[in-house]
Amino acid sequence: MWFIDFLDTVVKRRKFIILNTLAVTILVAIICFLLPSEYKSRTTILPPESQSGFSAFSDLSVAQIAQAVTSFNLPVLASPSDLYASMLESDAVLEHVVDSLDLVAVYKTKTTSQAITELRLHQSVKVEPDGIIVVEIDDRNPERAAEIANMMIEELNTLNISIQRRKSGQHVDFLTRRLVDTELELQNASDELRRFQEENMAISLELQSAALIDNLTQHKAELTSAEIQLEILKKSLRPDHPDLLRKQRTIVETRRKLKEIEMGAETKSDSVISALDIPLAKIPDLSLRFAVLKRNVKIQELIYEIIAQQLEMSRIQERRDMPVINVLDIAKPPQEPYSPRRLLIIASALLLSFFLSILLVLWYERIQSGEGSLALQRARDIATELRKKPLG
Repeated sequence: MWFIDFLDTVVKRRKFIILNTLAVTILVAIICFLLPSEYKSRTTILPPESQSGFSAFSDLSVAQIAQAVTSFNLPVLASPSDLYASMLESDAVLEHVVDSLDLVAVYKTKTTSQAITELRLHQSVKVEPDGIIVVEIDDRNPERAAEIANMMIEELNTLNISIQRRKSGQHVDFLTRRLVDTELELQNASDELRRFQEENMAISLELQSAALIDNLTQHKAELTSAEIQLEILKKSLRPDHPDLLRKQRTIVETRRKLKEIEMGAETKSDSVISALDIPLAKIPDLSLRFAVLKRNVKIQELIYEIIAQQLEMSRIQERRDMPVINVLDIAKPPQEPYSPRRLLIIASALLLSFFLSILLVLWYERIQSGEGSLALQRARDIATELRKKPLG
């Protein structure tokens, strides 16, 4: 029953519903076509190449490890892509874009800072899960939208190069000073090793020790042979025989040489061994001291080599101007506007105005029905009163 009443009402008021729907739809369509179109241009950047963590150090040399350690530039909890995204939204990048494209006049602002704020409203920078950075710029001019997006990437690259050069310059200054200090320390360590060798005649302790042991062995053999010959001579010669006395003197001299080889001569004038020979008793202590001094020289040489390599790499980094931003997609002027979506708005206005018109008609009919019922009831009440009133 109510559905038939609904259809009767709609059919009776169909002219109002159609005209009202058309009027609203046409008005919305006119407004939509009067609104300026907004175009969105898009560019993407590949994630920065970086190697972090200590797992990659296993196959590197000492100098390469030092280079990797000094290359840590980013916070521990921020990825390189997040850092680039933050840089794209910074005043350092946006200010150059505003000044280069005169966006103060485009956005009709009074100051550069206001234009930067306005540009941020038209800017979208996000990092995809795979690390790719997406930059979107919306503007009423499609060419300008693409130009702003591309210029932001150029300014990011320029800023990155500037930061790298500044850091490289600081590294160069520090490494130059450190190289001078290391060179002085290396010179001191080398002088100390040379003085030790000169004072102790320690040219090559290993070779000198081997030669000294050979000499000691030879003298030991000569002493043993002389002692055997002495015992034989004692059995056949008198105690004062010249040959016997000569052999005894030979044994005494050989024992003195052995003692000198083992303990060293009391005075250099009394020494009968070579100037390069070192007493065996001193060799352990001299070997330890020589090893420590030689180790110090090797350490300073290694440090000098690492710092020299670092200095050269920093100088190269300071002078290079190659791009450090890898662009995946260059921003191009969009062919179609993304806003406003006129067809969607007009279709929505058509449907919404149609249903609202029906509701309005139903509401009006309900009011009219209510007023008619009240008038009829009042007429009945008046008639009843007239019947009750006596005539005359």
